[in-house]
Amino acid sequence: MNTALHVGIVVPAFFYVPYWAAHENGWYRELGLDVQFTISGGIDPLTKALKAAQVDIGIGSPEHVIHDVEAGGELRMVGGNVNRLTHSLITQPEIKTLKDLRGKTMGVSALSGGTSSLFIDILEREGLRYPEDYKIVEAGVVPPRHERLLERKIDAAMQTDPHNYMAEDAGFNNLGPVSQWIPYFQFNSVNVRSSWAQANSETLIRFLQGSIQASQWLFENRDASIAIAEKHMKIDRRYLERAWQDHVSGEALPSDLRLERQSIETALEMMRRDRNVQVSKDSQPEKYVEASYLAEAQRRAGVAERPLK
Repeated sequence: MNTALHVGIVVPAFFYVPYWAAHENGWYRELGLDVQFTISGGIDPLTKALKAAQVDIGIGSPEHVIHDVEAGGELRMVGGNVNRLTHSLITQPEIKTLKDLRGKTMGVSALSGGTSSLFIDILEREGLRYPEDYKIVEAGVVPPRHERLLERKIDAAMQTDPHNYMAEDAGFNNLGPVSQWIPYFQFNSVNVRSSWAQANSETLIRFLQGSIQASQWLFENRDASIAIAEKHMKIDRRYLERAWQDHVSGEALPSDLRLERQSIETALEMMRRDRNVQVSKDSQPEKYVEASYLAEAQRRAGVAERPLK
């Protein structure tokens, strides 16, 4: 009998394709796992569900893990999901430059992490200070943010693909890829409670192993990957084709589930400047990561171990 495993995700997004693929292609089942997915609808609800043991694994915000560790909690990252940003800075049609965002309202998924810290960092470079020069409001995750843009309830949002391309076709401006300002950022990670991981290490390793297999499959199977995304996301295939390329190019989505030191360090640095949380200057990424499970999963999957570097 397979082991039941409850996995939480934020919203149907392209970077979850490997996990859907591992489930639908039977790779989790072959490893003795009965994986069940729960969609939380936001990064805050997902983190709450993970901490409350309503899900075993949460594929979501690394910043929330950092918050939790600094507060004495037991959340840890055990794998990478999005190590490079695929977002674009989308604005209302009349907004042509970053300076035009003075006095405007930015929509983010949560004030406690995600794109809020990115906005603060980028606009600070243009001399715009938060909260004096602009507002940041919670506007939901990517699909609801698209609706808030259409309703003109927000003036700008950072939209990942394929919603950035959908926004362009709807007449919004694209001020450019966020990676041009912030090339490294740990946007999404595979997160667990440390006590659960210790008690269920074999289950976790098998999940990571199957996810690595599926991630490598995504890189090699464009059309089949896009078909899975189309099934779950209900978005026109032409947008998903571009999303596949964006995620594969430069390994924004890591084929071996590795976490990257520079990407985590960027998130840490932003939190030190912009968050009401104490993150000491000498804190290293290892403080928030338990690497042994991924190392064993990589060994079983036949890929080279990639420690934080």
